Amino acid sequence: MLNRSARKHSITATLIVAVLFIVGFANQVVAHPLGNFTVNHFTRIEVEAGRVRLHYVVDMAEIPTFQELQKVDADGDGATSKAELDLYLARVATEYAAGLMLDVDGARLPLNFVGKNLTTLPGAGNLPTLRIECTYEGIFQPSDASTARRLRFENLNYSERIGWREVVVTHAPGVTVFNSSAFGNSVTDELRAYPEDLLAAPLDERGAELSFTRGAVPANATALLTRDGQAASASPSLSRSDRLTELISAPESSLSIALLGLLIAAALGAAHAFSPGHGKTVVGAYLVGSRGTAAHALFLGLTVTITHTLGVFALGVITLFASQYIVPERLYPVLSFISGAIVISIGLSLFVARLRVPTAAVSFRL
Repeated sequence: MLNRSARKHSITATLIVAVLFIVGFANQVVAHPLGNFTVNHFTRIEVEAGRVRLHYVVDMAEIPTFQELQKVDADGDGATSKAELDLYLARVATEYAAGLMLDVDGARLPLNFVGKNLTTLPGAGNLPTLRIECTYEGIFQPSDASTARRLRFENLNYSERIGWREVVVTHAPGVTVFNSSAFGNSVTDELRAYPEDLLAAPLDERGAELSFTRGAVPANATALLTRDGQAASASPSLSRSDRLTELISAPESSLSIALLGLLIAAALGAAHAFSPGHGKTVVGAYLVGSRGTAAHALFLGLTVTITHTLGVFALGVITLFASQYIVPERLYPVLSFISGAIVISIGLSLFVARLRVPTAAVSFRL
């Protein structure tokens, strides 16, 4: 009886220490809203009579920022000086210009620097995020007012990286833009505020095509559209999952659509089970199935906490070393699949083990 009481006091003391440790060392941080792997883009195309300006913004989340700052630190002292940041900004501004394709009537326009700026902002885990702003301009020979010109833009920078991509079109007084595949207004305030209702389906606007003129617009032309509800459904530059969004937001649905939605939900739920973090579900199922005690729960909880923390550090180290050969977002799904396969194998083994118990009991009775 005394040993049982002492054991309860020991468990209670351990729980109190664990809670105090978590409360004392936990820091409230704000991670990048689109995830700390993302590289996000914003381009504003400003059309004038004989000139096109591109205001280009790159917003890097914590992990790509950390990788870039390792390159910036030329002297290896662990800190980035203003001189090092200036050199880095000059280099990437040139690289970005090479990846921005701009042509008028099929002739590519060379891009000249107008301005550039770099700022670092606080992110999650005391890691910074990087914001780079560059303004370029391309000069072309203006034509007479009755001629309509065709402009094409494409952003090839960081094409393999995931993230938000947004293109906006504006025009100077006296110039009219029509038949544009891009919208005339932004939803992120140039990547300063991401809309929460679009985070699950970020914009993926990698280019734009439009016509412009200083004279009369053709009768069958479509004016430059803004991002209101009706115009958004007709534009081809929306994110790739808008059809699913429209499906689930329809005011009325048939029985076949409802059944299809249930099947999609089941498939998405199964796919979600492959993602990290579901090991805790297996632990809970094990405790319930084995009728574990509070001491077992505490032991397993501490084990999961320690292994989870070590796993995060291990993933970070692997990501940093492997990032020289493969981008993190390509490595992360592979690791997620492996962890999901492990969870499935453990779950199946527990399921088979529980099935054998009643089977063995029946055989013993017979």
